Amino acid sequence: MGENVKVIVRCRPMNRKEIDNKSDSIVEIGDYVVSVVNPLARTAPRKSFTFDSVYNGLSKTETIYNDMCYSLVESTLEGYNGTIFAYGQTGCGKTHTMQGEGYSDTAENNGIIQRCFDHIFETISIATSVRFLALVSYLEIYNENIRDLLSANEPNSIRNHPLKDVPGVGVTVPTLTTQAVMNAIDCYNWLSVGNKNRITGATLMNEKSSRSHTIFTISLEQIQESAAAPTNLSSDQTIGGIRRGKLNLVDLAGSERQSKTGAFGDRLKEATKINLSLSALGNVISALVDGKTKHVPYRDSKLTRLLQDSLGGNTKTLMVACISPADSNYDETLSTLRYACRAKNISNVPTINEDPKDAQLRQYQEEILNLKRMLDESQQHESAVHYKFVEDNNKERELWLEEAKSQMRQQMIAEMRDLKETTGEAANPNTEHSEQAVPKEQEDFQLHARKRIDLIKHALIGGERVDDLQLRERHRMRKLEAKRHLSAIARALGRVESEDRDLLQGHYASIQQEINIKNERIKKCSQKIKMLEREVADLNSEFQLDREDYLDEIRYLGRHLKFYQLLIHKAQPILRKNGRNWNPEQILENSFWNDDLKTWKLPKDIENNLKLPPADLKLGFQKKKVFVNKELDTYLGAPDETDSTESKESTVGIFIIITDQPYNSVF
Repeated sequence: MGENVKVIVRCRPMNRKEIDNKSDSIVEIGDYVVSVVNPLARTAPRKSFTFDSVYNGLSKTETIYNDMCYSLVESTLEGYNGTIFAYGQTGCGKTHTMQGEGYSDTAENNGIIQRCFDHIFETISIATSVRFLALVSYLEIYNENIRDLLSANEPNSIRNHPLKDVPGVGVTVPTLTTQAVMNAIDCYNWLSVGNKNRITGATLMNEKSSRSHTIFTISLEQIQESAAAPTNLSSDQTIGGIRRGKLNLVDLAGSERQSKTGAFGDRLKEATKINLSLSALGNVISALVDGKTKHVPYRDSKLTRLLQDSLGGNTKTLMVACISPADSNYDETLSTLRYACRAKNISNVPTINEDPKDAQLRQYQEEILNLKRMLDESQQHESAVHYKFVEDNNKERELWLEEAKSQMRQQMIAEMRDLKETTGEAANPNTEHSEQAVPKEQEDFQLHARKRIDLIKHALIGGERVDDLQLRERHRMRKLEAKRHLSAIARALGRVESEDRDLLQGHYASIQQEINIKNERIKKCSQKIKMLEREVADLNSEFQLDREDYLDEIRYLGRHLKFYQLLIHKAQPILRKNGRNWNPEQILENSFWNDDLKTWKLPKDIENNLKLPPADLKLGFQKKKVFVNKELDTYLGAPDETDSTESKESTVGIFIIITDQPYNSVF
């Protein structure tokens, strides 16, 4: 059964700068309705938008979480996929909503992400007969490059991690670091590590503006406790009963106008990429809502590809639209509300993820089975060694090595052999020492295997506070309260639709009542027509602003493109390939455009072809000294008489000597 994306709106309070500038508030918050007045036409009717829930500047993140997020996070513990993302203009409170002001003992300033940690591990701790494996990852999309925020080497070497579309799984980043966590504190620590690696910058609208989109993912795999450590499972049987829920917590960078943020240099380049990815997100939302459009442009951006399953896929999605109340941000606030209103009509089909093929728990189960099977075989072999090891030592050793094909036993045997070589002992199986080595290796392997099994079991969590009746009751009450709130929202929104249907069906007690009601409807329709006309005018104005922004970006990119073209044109005469001038067009024909990474792949031999030829020492130094300007005079001494042709040749020769490097290292 389909489920629409849930959309809520949060309006932040006025900040200090807006108060100092004496900005007026243009936003009015009602019951499930946000109204906005045009500061240039205050007498005109307000533009109203209806959402699943709305919150004013006095609202707390705790209220938002309990009302709208609690049920979604609870569903991920049942095996569903969930996504919570904040959307809106820069400086309107997205990061504050998602991450708050950091972790504190009181938890009052915690954002949605930290509250998700507490909620998830509280539920896991009171789970009965179920074991969980919790894994986290944290990525950043910066200038359309995917960075791993949990990797220790990532800050020093920015890497563009590739995306991969896996059938049955969706779009993933296979090279991303995944960390196992045992409790909420582990999640806080990894979130803190990632935030230190995240790129931020100051603009006129926000001193700590996010310059990238981030996605913190929690994967929760669960299995019944009886199946967590299988014992009697044959090799041809499949391991089942695994469910996996995944929660994506997305903090988007805000849309920006260069005239307001004062961005330039790197900040302007970042803003260009941010706006393009958010435009791609808006196009995806529009395409999903428009029933006539068959193609949904997910591939236009890394962000939309990663959110593909959250928008129109197998995920329960909550969108938090953050807006500013100031009249100076009227255009951005109205644009955010329009996008949010469209997103309400996106329909997802969430289903429980049963027995995923790539589940880590499945791999752990198989490893436990193999280790236990090998332990049993090792113990059986050890009892046989006591009776016939001396007379048939070589045969027993070969059989034992054939059975021990797993990586762990091979590693143990290699370590024992290295130890014997370092001590100078001969590895002869016919000696008395070798007769004792096999039981010693078996004993070490058994100890290592048991430790590995205990380590895997320790990674599974659940039921640590199952006897805490107070905690279980509090969790049950919060769950019921969240369900009641969602039911109240559904009834309120259904009541509005019911009233509209009654008016259309036309149930009247008398002709006079019919006339009055129809006159009232005519007035409402007239007002709606006028409102739509103003809406068209506003949209045209907004499109014009967007057009100007795109033109600015095109001019910016065009200037850089012309610069690189000029650089290539000037460098081309001194670059040689098989005695002929190096041809960029020919290289372009042999290059490949990687649509996933949005980069060019040059031919393999291009680097060798781009190297400059070796310097001709005779040309540079054995000829008469030639100079064409005062700088070369200073470098080589007094000039001699020569013609212009020789000057050019000598200049080229000197240039080659100084810059005998690959092309890409020079330019």
